[in-house]
Amino acid sequence: MKPFQWAACVVVSLIGAAAPFHCEAGRPLATEDADILDKADCEWEGVYARQTARRSPAENAWETQLGCGIGLSTQVALAYGEARAADVKSRGVALVGKTGLIERKDDGIGLTVAWTIGGVKERNTDFKHEFSQLNLVATQEVLTGVTWHANLGWLRNQIDRKNFTTWNLAGEYAVGGGVDVVGEFYGEEHSKPWWGVGTRWQATESLSVNAGFGMQSERPRIREWSVGFKYAF
Repeated sequence: MKPFQWAACVVVSLIGAAAPFHCEAGRPLATEDADILDKADCEWEGVYARQTARRSPAENAWETQLGCGIGLSTQVALAYGEARAADVKSRGVALVGKTGLIERKDDGIGLTVAWTIGGVKERNTDFKHEFSQLNLVATQEVLTGVTWHANLGWLRNQIDRKNFTTWNLAGEYAVGGGVDVVGEFYGEEHSKPWWGVGTRWQATESLSVNAGFGMQSERPRIREWSVGFKYAF
């Protein structure tokens, strides 16, 4: 999920009014990639994020997610997260998946359909269906070590009964030593876009760590910092 990528799924009242929903990505990107886990391959991910804006209480969130390849060019994941601002706390769960349409090979383009169904529980309420999202995802390596990703999606806010068009455009560069640097722009039709930068380090064959920073072009400026990890097995 990049700056508050899954916290955005956790609760509309904290972040959803300011940012599009993102619930699965190659962290620290909010932008999804088209690659699919092989059957029986799994990943466990975790992230902590903090969001600040002038004259507003800081918002803190964490999320953990477990996903596996199930065959037929498909992977699914289950995520749980919590978000808090001042004395307001919310919990959320999401079911996330991707199905490949065109497998990415060499410098060819890969195409995937990604989807998310999310629910939220606020204080003194039951869990309820909050949103559904569907994305068409493209990924291509255009130069050695340089890869771009693009998403075009539809988001249904079930609580407000509104539909949104979402978009993402991102690039990443492998600088060597297992280190990648990334940058992106993303947004939805009713708000100004976000931009973000970050880095990830493949510490071992199975473990990578990442960090990111993002800001939205609204006033007051909304800033987000995040750190996370991914363990593959």
